[in-house]
Amino acid sequence: MIQEQEETDKLTDARLMLDMILKMSMEYTTLKQISRDKDNSKLKVRVLRMWDAINIANNHDLISLDMILVDKEGTSIHASIRKNLAQSFRPQLNEGSIYTITNFLVEENKGNYRPVHNQLKILFNSTTSVSKFNGFDHSIPQSQFEFADYGTIASRCYDNTYLTDVIGILDYIGAIEEIKTRGRPTKMRNIQLLLEESKSIRTTLWGNITQQIDDDFYKTNKGPFILIVTSTIVKSFRGEYQLSSTFATKLYVNLDIPEVVEIRNKYTTMNITVKDILPKELPKPQDEELALHNKKTVAEIKNLEWNSNTKDLLVTCNAKIINVNNKYGWYYVACLICKTKVKQVKGVLWCERCKNQPKFAVPSYRIQVQVQDETDSTTFILFDKGAERIISKTAKELAEMQEEIFKLDGNTIPKEIQKIIGNEYLFQLHLDEYNLKYGKENYTVSKILEIEISHKQNDSCKVEEHQDTMEEIVKKSRKDKYIASPKTEIGETSVERPERIPLQMLQKRQKSAKQNAAKKKKN
Repeated sequence: MIQEQEETDKLTDARLMLDMILKMSMEYTTLKQISRDKDNSKLKVRVLRMWDAINIANNHDLISLDMILVDKEGTSIHASIRKNLAQSFRPQLNEGSIYTITNFLVEENKGNYRPVHNQLKILFNSTTSVSKFNGFDHSIPQSQFEFADYGTIASRCYDNTYLTDVIGILDYIGAIEEIKTRGRPTKMRNIQLLLEESKSIRTTLWGNITQQIDDDFYKTNKGPFILIVTSTIVKSFRGEYQLSSTFATKLYVNLDIPEVVEIRNKYTTMNITVKDILPKELPKPQDEELALHNKKTVAEIKNLEWNSNTKDLLVTCNAKIINVNNKYGWYYVACLICKTKVKQVKGVLWCERCKNQPKFAVPSYRIQVQVQDETDSTTFILFDKGAERIISKTAKELAEMQEEIFKLDGNTIPKEIQKIIGNEYLFQLHLDEYNLKYGKENYTVSKILEIEISHKQNDSCKVEEHQDTMEEIVKKSRKDKYIASPKTEIGETSVERPERIPLQMLQKRQKSAKQNAAKKKKN
């Protein structure tokens, strides 16, 4: 009887303990249950990642201490502690630990650079209580990411609503370089990842993030190395998507999670070695050297014949700009990503190279100039790279000024472009089959090597003084009609969105220019 009573007591104690555990677990609010109206929530969460948000525009001052929290349901949320409270909470918090948190604020997450998909955000205040959970709770994930595939990466180019996590095989590691940003020295390092879609993507690490790469580890261990890079922003360079680290970025190598195991099993038979240092680029020749390389007169260029050795040629030519042919305008509307000309298809703009409707388009130079030397004359085409060097303004800036001064008359040549008439330059030209095989004389300028070899401004190109006055008035009074250029406060460097023109404005400008041209023909 005594033994039976003891067993009964043990069962009773076990039930009481279980009831207590269940009761305690029921006391906690899940992250899905919190709201702005509920002020008695009690969370049990793990701190996945922590970082300092820095104001790079103001002497690198601390803005806030930020973190990502996750609960047992796998729901994650961005939490932030403002500058004045950060130092008091910092000693209480560690990455990877579990905490009970009460008396916090919940607000709508409206800002950019969101590290997780959650419409709400947690703010600590002076009454917030944080207690460390000293036991083990394997129901709360120890790591969690929101991996983006290549398509998602492409869709986020210059759209910084959400930060981007990626996973891939480490292909190469660049050497740490020191450059200056905003007058301050900072470290920079490039790495490249091979993504599952057989795409590669370069990632630029900034500042202290460069130290998260341990060179010795990759030299002494066998790959493949599956690398996770969190909280990046997506940019583009020469038509290629690239990632850039932020202050929230963390790097994890060969983490024990299903996604890493899957990639490792897939590539375990492949011999993938990490290159220690990026291949060094050949020293760039100076303009003086390029000027002597394959230099031709205009007549010699026109007489070049196509053969297997001249399918693609770089030549230099010293010539004077004698006229600007504005028959087709001086700029085109380009896709922001690939710089290809966008076309109107069924009332919307379409990029044939990207195979989609571009979110933004931007004016890009295409100036057709007639040039002449002592041997002959021909036509050169200036695009952004060459034109911006001698005009000192972007096509977007001139398009904006022209819209105000000439009321969308796209047939008027801005005086900044007129000023290049009569000037002599050393041009580097890219010749292809279009020129060499088919004899087309529209030669593409890839670079202008010398600025103003001779500066002889034609009197006929002068613009009346009142136009200068109008421009000054416009600059002072015009409100910016272009999309703002927000700067990230979370990133290691100031990331500024390129100035972009809404598509409706560009379509309106094109339509108005065509109407004006039609009126002139009638007259």
